[in-house]
Amino acid sequence: MRVAGYKPWQIENVDVAVEPKGNFFTKHSELGYKHLPGKFKVTLNGNYSFNATHLNNSLRITHPLNTYHQSSKKPEIWIFGCSFTYGWSLNDSETYAWLLQEKLPQYEIVNFGVNGYGTLHSFIQFKEALKQGKKPKIAVIAYAGFHDRRNTLLRARSKQMSAWNKLGILWQPDARLNGEKNFTYKMAKLEYHEFPLMRVSALSHFLEVNYNQVEEGLYRSHEVSKEIIEEFNRVAEANGVKLVVAGINAGSAKMLEELSQEGIATGDISVDLKIPANNNLPHDIHPSAIANRQYAEKLAGVLQGNLTNREGALGEAARKR
Repeated sequence: MRVAGYKPWQIENVDVAVEPKGNFFTKHSELGYKHLPGKFKVTLNGNYSFNATHLNNSLRITHPLNTYHQSSKKPEIWIFGCSFTYGWSLNDSETYAWLLQEKLPQYEIVNFGVNGYGTLHSFIQFKEALKQGKKPKIAVIAYAGFHDRRNTLLRARSKQMSAWNKLGILWQPDARLNGEKNFTYKMAKLEYHEFPLMRVSALSHFLEVNYNQVEEGLYRSHEVSKEIIEEFNRVAEANGVKLVVAGINAGSAKMLEELSQEGIATGDISVDLKIPANNNLPHDIHPSAIANRQYAEKLAGVLQGNLTNREGALGEAARKR
C-alpha cells in the first residue's frame, strides 16, 4: 500500500495562539459555536499572524470599527459562508467582504462567515437574523462542494475536525433527508472513532478513507445541501429577500447548474487556489489577500446584475399596481 502511495493517518497539528483572550469561539445552542466579540491577534504555527475584529453580535467587521452606527439606513447585503468568507488567515481589510463593502458603499455588507460552517449553519443563521427584525435586500450563500459533508456531519468531516476538538468545538447541526423534498436536522456531538491501527497501517487508513466515501453516498450529502438551499430560498422569498448562491470553488459547479435550472440566482466566483499566489501557504492553506480581491471583483459583478434586475422588477410591479 505504501509503494502505491498510501500512508497511515497523521492527525493534523493545530498550532493556533489567540490574543488576548486565548479563545476565539463561544458555544451556541443551535450552531455549536460562534465567534467571541472583540479584537484578536491570531498566530498560526508560531510565525504567521493576522488581526480580526468581531462586533458585539459576533460577526466580523466589513469596514472600520469607528464607522459602525446603529442609525445606519443603508440597505443590507448578507453574506453567509465558511472560513473563506470569514477570511481566515487575513486581516480585516483583506477579506472579500470588506473589499465588497468598498465596491458597494451604498449598501451595508454583513459578513456572517464563520470557520467550519456549512450550508446548514448558514440557514440557521439566516432564520435567526430575520427574527431580529431586519431584512437584507440580498442574501448570498457562498457555497463550496466540501460543505456537503459538513451539512451531514460525515465521518470524513469529524476526522477533519478531530484535531480541533481540544478547542471545545464539540457539537454541530446535522441534517438528513426526510422524504424526497424535505430535510430535518438536530444537534450532534462531533466525535471521531478511528479504524484500528490506521495511524501505523497504510492498509487500515486506505480502508477507512474508502468507507468514508461510501458513507457520503449513502447519506446523499449533495442532495441534502440542495434541499437546504431550496428551503433557504423559500424562506428568503417569503420575506421579500433575493437569494444568490455564489460558488467559491471548483466543486460548486454541479450545484450551481442544478439551482440555476430551478430559477435560483447563481454566480461562479471561484478562484484557482492551486496557484501559489492565491493561497497563504506555507503558513495556511486558505485563500490569500490576492484571491480575496478576485472574489470581491467577481461577486460585485454578480450582485450588481441581480440588484439591477431586482430594482427593475420592483419598479415594474409598482407600475402595475
